[in-house]
Amino acid sequence: MNHTLILGAGPAGLAAGHYLTQAGHTVTLLEGASAAGGFARTFTHGPFRYDTGAHRFHDKDPEITRELLELMGDEMMQVHSPSQICWNGKYLNFPLSPGNVARRIGASTCLRAGVDLLRARLIRREAQENFAENAYHKYGRTIADAFLIGYSEKLWGVPADKLTPAVSGGRLKGLRARTMFYELLRGKRGKTEHLDGSFYYPRQGYGQISARLIRSIGQENILVNSTITRLAHDGHCITRVELANGETFSPTRVINSIAPEETLRLLNPAPPEELLDRARTLKYRDLILVALFLNKQRVSNNASIYFPNPDIPFTRLYEPKNRSLELAPPRQTCAVVEIPCFAGDATWSMADTDLEALVTDELKKLNLLEMSDVMEGKVHRLRKAYPVLELGTDAVIEEIRDYLRRFANLYTVGRVGKFEYTHVHDLLRQGKELATLLSIESVETRALDNV
Repeated sequence: MNHTLILGAGPAGLAAGHYLTQAGHTVTLLEGASAAGGFARTFTHGPFRYDTGAHRFHDKDPEITRELLELMGDEMMQVHSPSQICWNGKYLNFPLSPGNVARRIGASTCLRAGVDLLRARLIRREAQENFAENAYHKYGRTIADAFLIGYSEKLWGVPADKLTPAVSGGRLKGLRARTMFYELLRGKRGKTEHLDGSFYYPRQGYGQISARLIRSIGQENILVNSTITRLAHDGHCITRVELANGETFSPTRVINSIAPEETLRLLNPAPPEELLDRARTLKYRDLILVALFLNKQRVSNNASIYFPNPDIPFTRLYEPKNRSLELAPPRQTCAVVEIPCFAGDATWSMADTDLEALVTDELKKLNLLEMSDVMEGKVHRLRKAYPVLELGTDAVIEEIRDYLRRFANLYTVGRVGKFEYTHVHDLLRQGKELATLLSIESVETRALDNV
């Protein structure tokens, strides 16, 4: 029987499974955790619901958006909720609006930022080798230092000059010196429009997307608590997948969303030790979520608030209620902060109660809540939230991909699997394109079998 085995039931695995199922393929998903969904899950705590991150679905790919809306039906809402950056006690629009920046940072800083930006644009550079160079070239030193460099170093845990330019994400591409001065002089009449505050979101949390994908695939085709112990091969194909419970699979093809170094470690026969050593240099940023359940109606009106100040231990706060009113009681709310760290470091090892106290104290200093507002807290530790895109990782990933290309029936998808910083719409696109490719291959194989 033509059977596709998918390793991992996070967003990437579910997306691939959904589109392959729609195309008529037989699939089985293996998930090591106790539930499918990966980083697209929604937690429940009493009457509160909150996601594994500040998730939103932006209309970046019209075809994928249309198909997701069809899948979700009435459960998907269009939400208009802004995000802001908290900088020196002031709140600026996110993504950065030139006029808003100009008015909020003050005239002297604005002038310095404009001059920096002009100078940066006048200096012609063939290429920016790292993220710091890229940020300074695009935005000038004043803006980059205030909003990009410190935030990125806190998020990724690596100096900005050791990160690749790919981490910038293009979120500040609207900043231009001329536009900044124009909007400053024109006031609100000159304001440019940013669409980041308009997005799609499920009524009961982002995990509903995973739930609909699971329903499309069939819950019976997703095996949770399935720890993979071996990927046996003959040098050309993956021939057998073995689990810790003794179960084995001999799939026609394998779609892999697990980490590159983990994939290599599971291969039997093993890859060259030099390649395994190279793969071990890859880093992932882990994430601590601290959810505070508050006896107040709202913390703010923002979907998310970003904190570039390196002295503040978290990078982002999101308030689920501002995505969907169904995620909290009418007179109460939940605030969730994200603390990037590395598993095993001092932050990761802090007691839950200490993390809750740390976050509560910081939010009080920021005038976002009072101690008496906090009813309860909950801490979650999430492994491998972000692949760290350091200089040199591209070469390592290409070496790994080159080695894995020898396995004709192995395909790689996903943020962790491909070691890329991607979003759910990207993962759905990957799944759709892979399903199309495999359907073509299946037709060609059947044609050859009939010859």
